[in-house]
Amino acid sequence: MGNNLNPTPLLFNDVYFSRWEEPTAPSPSIWAPFPRLPAELRLRIWLLSLQQHRMIEVDLHPTTGDDDAPQYADSNHLGRIISGRSRSYTSRLRGRGSYAASLTSLTLLRVSCEARAAALSFYHIHLPLGTGQVLYLSSEYDVIYVRPRRPKPINRPPETDPDPEFGTILVDFLHDARAYDYKDQGVSHLVLDKEIRHYLLGWFEECVNLTPEMLHPAAATSFADILRYKLRSLLCVVDFGRSTRGMGAPPLGGGWRSHFAQTFPLRRRGHVTGAFHWLQADPRPGVDLDLRQLPIKDDPHLMLRNWRRLEHLFGVTRNQQANRENNDDCGFCLYVCPTKNWSTLDMHRIGGAGMRWATRWNVQEMEAEAEAVWSRDELAQYLQYEAEDWDEQRWYLTRVFGGTHQSPKYSSDSREEAEIFEAMEQLPCTAIGMWLFPAKAFPPPTIPQLLSFNLSAVRPSLLLFEV
Repeated sequence: MGNNLNPTPLLFNDVYFSRWEEPTAPSPSIWAPFPRLPAELRLRIWLLSLQQHRMIEVDLHPTTGDDDAPQYADSNHLGRIISGRSRSYTSRLRGRGSYAASLTSLTLLRVSCEARAAALSFYHIHLPLGTGQVLYLSSEYDVIYVRPRRPKPINRPPETDPDPEFGTILVDFLHDARAYDYKDQGVSHLVLDKEIRHYLLGWFEECVNLTPEMLHPAAATSFADILRYKLRSLLCVVDFGRSTRGMGAPPLGGGWRSHFAQTFPLRRRGHVTGAFHWLQADPRPGVDLDLRQLPIKDDPHLMLRNWRRLEHLFGVTRNQQANRENNDDCGFCLYVCPTKNWSTLDMHRIGGAGMRWATRWNVQEMEAEAEAVWSRDELAQYLQYEAEDWDEQRWYLTRVFGGTHQSPKYSSDSREEAEIFEAMEQLPCTAIGMWLFPAKAFPPPTIPQLLSFNLSAVRPSLLLFEV
């Protein structure tokens, strides 16, 4: 997010990760006594440097005309059947600094034979990519974010359904990640791009598009085994149901709080990849107050029901589903991950009443915006824009209800709540990341037509990116 050593505005990410940074003191580039340490201690030091969560983006490419190799016909050096589709997926590096370096060079592979052995053991998946590179992954620490990648030019808008082939490529990728894992685990934590998720889980009831009959028999068997035993978490990234975190004009029907939800996480612009910490409970003040009203764009109950239908199609029984979901050690959880997908497009207003957002951007411009490397300055501009937009919404509410004073920034029911909101104003509560809610934890919506939920009784996990 840029190289500003004194970033403005200060984020919760900055405060949190500053606690993990060791003070830098002058020291030699090589610590001479290190080789004299016991081998077990040296190995522990190597592993500690590797134990970090990474979200890694993998692009799924449709088959090209020259990809006519037989499927599931060859074995790799581990003696396992591979799909033969390695050219259909690649990994593009996102982020800066240590995260990008950890993917491009895997420094420990070059330090010494001992360090290399530790790194190759830790990253136990060695997956060949279509670029000729090898993607080194840890099933425990790495989260894989898959996206469909269409050839240029784009002939349809990004919201349309993806080609069904992307579903089969996803299965091939998951199979090969396991085939190139000497521990036979493969991908444990998977994030689905919105397009692929909508293809797999649909927009409507019982809208599951991937069936065993669409796959090579070996792929169908492998995918069923992955669903039953290997996949531990599926992260479904969803957008908040409002244009900004300010929720002003109430809809018809009541039950709406005019409120600025400061703790709603902001997404890493364009892509959610990067190094992160997985906090089991969001520690920021005021989270439960903001969660009294959480509008999102996709129905979590529908996601969960259709995911269970997908599992059932591949032979995962209800008892197996229940056992996995209730097993904390090696079970499975489908997470709904709300995050605000912001961009500089939001800051371009056309002007005029009711014309707050830009609408004249074509698909190519939107994709170029999504690919852009964002900066602290752009984030500061967006947060300023968001604050100004909320001020306008508050004055609009004042005029609607015939008031003379601008409506309050937060909706509070007690002095204690007001004090929490005041404390939030003094602390950096804006976070770059995403919440994680188990889909089964969602109650019925309080405002069904808006898919707005009261989740104040649930403390979400927070996936917090290094920025």
